[in-house]
Amino acid sequence: MESMGLVDGPGNRTLFFLQGCPLRCAYCHNPDAITTSGGKEITPEDILKTARRYRTYHGEEGGITFSGGEPLLQGEFLYEALEKLKNDGFNTCVDTSGIGNPKYYSKIMPLIDVMLLDVKAFDEESFKDICRGDLSVYLKFIRDLEKYGFQGMIWARHVMVPGLTDNKESMEKFVEILEPVKNRVERIEILPYHTAGVKKYEELKIPYRLEGVEPMDKDKAKELEIYTNKYFTESLHKERVEEAKKKQKKAKNILQNERDLKEKDKALIEEIKSLPLLKGISSEKMEEVLKEIHIIKKNTNDYVFQTDDEASYMYLILKGQVKIFYNTIDGKEQIFYIYRDQDFVGGLNLLEHESYLYNGQALTDCEIISIPREVFEEYILTNPESLKIILKMSFERIRWAEDLIQRLSTSNASMKTAGLLLRLKNSIGVETEEGIKLELSLNREELGNYSGLTRETVTRKLGEFKELGYIDLIGNKIILIKDLEALEDFVF
Repeated sequence: MESMGLVDGPGNRTLFFLQGCPLRCAYCHNPDAITTSGGKEITPEDILKTARRYRTYHGEEGGITFSGGEPLLQGEFLYEALEKLKNDGFNTCVDTSGIGNPKYYSKIMPLIDVMLLDVKAFDEESFKDICRGDLSVYLKFIRDLEKYGFQGMIWARHVMVPGLTDNKESMEKFVEILEPVKNRVERIEILPYHTAGVKKYEELKIPYRLEGVEPMDKDKAKELEIYTNKYFTESLHKERVEEAKKKQKKAKNILQNERDLKEKDKALIEEIKSLPLLKGISSEKMEEVLKEIHIIKKNTNDYVFQTDDEASYMYLILKGQVKIFYNTIDGKEQIFYIYRDQDFVGGLNLLEHESYLYNGQALTDCEIISIPREVFEEYILTNPESLKIILKMSFERIRWAEDLIQRLSTSNASMKTAGLLLRLKNSIGVETEEGIKLELSLNREELGNYSGLTRETVTRKLGEFKELGYIDLIGNKIILIKDLEALEDFVF
């Protein structure tokens, strides 16, 4: 047992190493855990008791990880322990080679939040040589994961041995093996081969099959890890492009109409630099409008409106940013939109004579035009130019809502984070020589609320993206997008 694991799953974790493994990996650093004999006998109740003792160290992301040996070999015990942990609210993680006791898979898989999936080798011969296993059994395990009820995330791992898999061709095969579970892969890690476990072999008097092999160069392993992640996201992108082509064929007329409308609106938007909803109103009528509208100033964190407020105005943002959100049943904040210069909100509520179902709060100091219901109905709804803008913005918001549903429906933190960065790039991104600069008005917790992730997860994923070269972080308020294509490959 290890009380404070930092690399075996998200956050701080309590680790339990289960005895017994059906494989005989040449580089195994736990040879003492291979046989089913030895170790300390404990019960699922003991696991829960120990987990509760260390719960305060876990934070939002952490939890319990089972490693080994091979945890799936002790299927009945693992199932009972996981069930108790999940009932007690723990995040669960299993480090597995995919070779265990299938009898309990359908009970175990729905209880796993994160799977550390060890990918030993990429072809039958190498798999047999490295770990004395059957690749076909492993591939079936991957193919059947969702059939067994697995709905969690996967961290795919590979131990890179010099002269065996330290090349791009092997990394491409690595990605191909993950094809059946690609939408659940949140992270791909390359673990450099090391010789720290050699002494255990000497003590146990077991021949070490990689005798004389030097440790893997960490810099080269990191370089190939970056390449593998890039290749993986590109493969996701290619598949999505093919799917998009199929959908385009089915909805050709609808898409063409939307494109035509978008082209017409481009000239219109160029024309309207400020007060877009008022464009096209005659000079005579404009005088009447100007008598009725008001400019209000809001400081950061001030509410523009709140849930159940009567909708008497449309709000047009002249300067600043406003977040639109509601509080979930469990008290968490879910952000739907972030509106900025020339965006407007409240039109539907005026049309339907409904109170607000959500909150509008200033993210920055704001100047906002409040347009009374009477002005909205008399001058804006009767103005073709204003209606075009409302129609265009409605299309964009429908598209954004679809994107939000897609991002929130997936539990893949990488996809959610990439989608968040792309949305911010579209709304506040500034092209610079160093990259696309995002000056944030949101803190890490609000970024999480915007993307359906916890603060800890957002912080972790941004750190990973920086390490992979996708972004750079300047303090807490500036993000530089360095590899836009890599982020787009996650999402599009």
